[in-house]
Amino acid sequence: MINIQVLRIPAEIPNEVWHWLLALVSAERRQQAARFVHQADAYRSVLGEALARVTLGKWTGSRPGDLVFIRNTYGKPSLISHPDLPFNVSHSGDWVAVISGGEAPLGVDVEKISPIDMTIAERFFTPLESQNLAAESAEQQLETFYQLWTLKESYIKAIGMGLSMPLNSFSMLRGMDGHWYCPEAPTYQFLSQRLDEGHMLAATGSVAMELPTQPDVITIEELYSFILCM
Repeated sequence: MINIQVLRIPAEIPNEVWHWLLALVSAERRQQAARFVHQADAYRSVLGEALARVTLGKWTGSRPGDLVFIRNTYGKPSLISHPDLPFNVSHSGDWVAVISGGEAPLGVDVEKISPIDMTIAERFFTPLESQNLAAESAEQQLETFYQLWTLKESYIKAIGMGLSMPLNSFSMLRGMDGHWYCPEAPTYQFLSQRLDEGHMLAATGSVAMELPTQPDVITIEELYSFILCM
């Protein structure tokens, strides 16, 4: 079974909860959080790792604080104790997301939707994607742009190569049934949906295991309770 969990970042986290979260994450993450100028950036960074630790602690039966992460050459994280357990983390704007489970590579991406110069599509999208995007109405183009962007990001995160794999080296296309697919990656399936009016979510997983149709929404209070109980 594959799970996607998302958590909305609160405007403010009580000091007691924040100290618990900082104690849970790695020393490297605490140091990174301390360097951020804006508290919202620290919240995103710490909550991303905290949600991953709690989620992976449930999968492995380990205490979340005992888990140790390593990264491959391209920055994709894995667990030292369970290197074959697939998971991926993303955060942007008001949300963090974690995908986990199964046995095949997984990727997830969240992006805050903002107005953008559509000519950027010519740099990062394939000619077919750019053509399809240009053919849409002006009202739909922003939506489709972020669908394409997050789908591509989730795919390169799943295969563990990050931006070392050019985004314009593969296409994300929408079938007649409304589902997205990638001709260059027939063994993968894709999910794309809005988290809210201002954020887009995408996920990538093997066709061998079905992706969930909806993510599980976790509150900061639930996350705190999970930490105390584990």
